[in-house]
Amino acid sequence: MASLAPRGSAGAQMPHILHEPHPDADIAIGIMAHNEEGNIGHLLDGVVRQSVDARIRRVIVMADGCTDRTCDIVTEHAAADQRIELVARSERHGKVDAINRFIKMVDQPLCIVTSADLAFHPSMVERLTAPFADPRIGVVGARAVPINTPETFVGFTINLMWTLHHDVSLIEPKMGEICAFRNVIDGLDPMTLNDESAVQHEIALRGYRAAYAPEALFQNCGPGNLRDFVEQRTRWIVANLSVQRDYNMSVPTMKSRHVLPATLKYLRRDWRRAHWFAGAALVELYARVRARAEFAAIGRRHGKFHVWKPIATTKTIAEKKL
Repeated sequence: MASLAPRGSAGAQMPHILHEPHPDADIAIGIMAHNEEGNIGHLLDGVVRQSVDARIRRVIVMADGCTDRTCDIVTEHAAADQRIELVARSERHGKVDAINRFIKMVDQPLCIVTSADLAFHPSMVERLTAPFADPRIGVVGARAVPINTPETFVGFTINLMWTLHHDVSLIEPKMGEICAFRNVIDGLDPMTLNDESAVQHEIALRGYRAAYAPEALFQNCGPGNLRDFVEQRTRWIVANLSVQRDYNMSVPTMKSRHVLPATLKYLRRDWRRAHWFAGAALVELYARVRARAEFAAIGRRHGKFHVWKPIATTKTIAEKKL
């Protein structure tokens, strides 16, 4: 099947060209993986059992410097389903490098890029790609459902963070750990620190809009302790700051006018845990201060954030139905 629109070179300005909707367009899914033996089999099972199974033509696992059984597990699944492919590198080059190689490999009209430490709702792909029926839409974000219990402070903070992400995305779409996009770009700036925002930026340059699919659900796991949570938030905020610098584009979840009203709404609803809201705000403030210091210390072409050290406590996906 032909692409929905012609490719353009990364970063090139193109006119606002709209195309007829293709509700049955073929899909290629790229799974970015580094040492994901604990979840990759579960994820692949969910990917090939989607409600739009017939539209998923390729499922490519980009294994980046894996030293565990990730590649073996993918190979076993590939033997059972010819759509699954393994592309492995012995050394780590980072997620953006893997995304760029995936984009160059596929010619399906729609692409989905995902991390490997997730689980798909059975209709996630169908709901994530539905907005492309509107020819103005070029990139779509999904909704994360954390498995962390909100009965601990860290779990409460993680659930609050993703709830706010959802509320903000309803106002101004923000991409997250999964995004779908029209196959119209050649790749991303290899030095970008925020792959999902880079996709959104490149798609916007080609005249398309972003959308959010709140019913496209996937599970993820937030950090298991406060230290790991701060580490993860610091990384994400550094990446968001890089978006502001490199693309002159504000990340919606960094905008107080979006975040504060949503937070107050949940505070009024759950006022008995006001001390946890206050604690979460202090943790976020600390992470932002720390991130700004980290960001000031790295140059445009350097920094430890291009290849992240995995956070082990985020690598658990519970057997819990969405």
